[in-house]
Amino acid sequence: MRTRAVPTRWQGLGKALPVLWGLYTGSGSVPYRVCVDLVAGSAKCTCPSRKFPCKHAVSLQELDIPDALPPDWVEEWTTRRAARELDTSPEAVARRARAREKTAANRASAMSSGIDGLRDWLLDVASAGVASLPGRPASWWQAFTARMIDAQVPGVAGAVAEIQEIVARSGPRWTSDVADRLGGLHLLCAVQPRSRLGVTTPEETVRATPGVTDRWVALLRLETDDGRVRTVRQWCWGRRTGRWVVAIRHSAVGAPVPLLPHGQESTALVHPYPGSDRVALGELEASRPPDPVPAPTSWRSALASLEPMLLADPWQRLFPLGCASVRLCGTSLVDGQGHGLPVRDDGGLDMALALTGGVPFDVWGLWDGHTVRIGAVAVDGTLEVVT
Repeated sequence: MRTRAVPTRWQGLGKALPVLWGLYTGSGSVPYRVCVDLVAGSAKCTCPSRKFPCKHAVSLQELDIPDALPPDWVEEWTTRRAARELDTSPEAVARRARAREKTAANRASAMSSGIDGLRDWLLDVASAGVASLPGRPASWWQAFTARMIDAQVPGVAGAVAEIQEIVARSGPRWTSDVADRLGGLHLLCAVQPRSRLGVTTPEETVRATPGVTDRWVALLRLETDDGRVRTVRQWCWGRRTGRWVVAIRHSAVGAPVPLLPHGQESTALVHPYPGSDRVALGELEASRPPDPVPAPTSWRSALASLEPMLLADPWQRLFPLGCASVRLCGTSLVDGQGHGLPVRDDGGLDMALALTGGVPFDVWGLWDGHTVRIGAVAVDGTLEVVT
């Protein structure tokens, strides 16, 4: 799956929403023509796969695609589809309904098979023990993640790839971290939330749902690169609602542009994705420097405030966390009550100390269960983003 999403394997990429298209260079001499209609949930690919959607159609949707005019072959496909859709006869309506039901049934069957395979894999790991994982060859991991992708549960494939990375990275906590991830996968088998399995909802569909208007302060940001695409995530706090939302942007070429102006307070309408804190941007009205943002008075109260997020999504790994009037003591940020949390030693910490001069400061960061990654600080109410 990784190679299918590598930008260099694609050419002729373009979009004229809701349609995406591109030419994928596979093993054959002629590139595959891939086209996806996000609103209709339809796709066309010239590859020989019998799966729908095929792997190339799925990969196309993971790329950051520029606006463009559709080429002739895309126009031909959309015209044929439009002609079919114009047929409103009872027979045509029933035929389309049967096709949608068949597609949904095929995916449900594939996903069910994938979950059964995950149960068997977890049993295999439990039987051999976590200590056996470092001795597993790369082909063992790759074969299972490929199987999960074929079963149309890419969320499971990503979770297993994360476990492989933890094992390869080693470190003093790797066994407990792996056990935690394995427990999450076991829970996934029982609950099977669509968002964690990797069932995506098109952004256009999300924007059609009711939204939330607020003054959103884009406080925290994290950029990642998995070798295929670069991703920027923003954690934004709503001044009226008091809730945190996550804005995500992807890019296959270059750094992705954040959804909201980072470090600014923006009046915007956002639309939540189903069963997730992620949002799509509906309308951005204005942005300006942020007013002071209140922070919990202690780490204990800050951690207690995470309970609703954990209940809503037990698989979440990063949480926005803030605390007022902390100071650096060794490798921890200590609050006014003397309780401390370990802090990540990176550029964010260096910038925070440079801005605050060693005096107590309000801090906001991302908590992964082990350390706080500092993202913003404030002294005397003046907010400064440091990452």
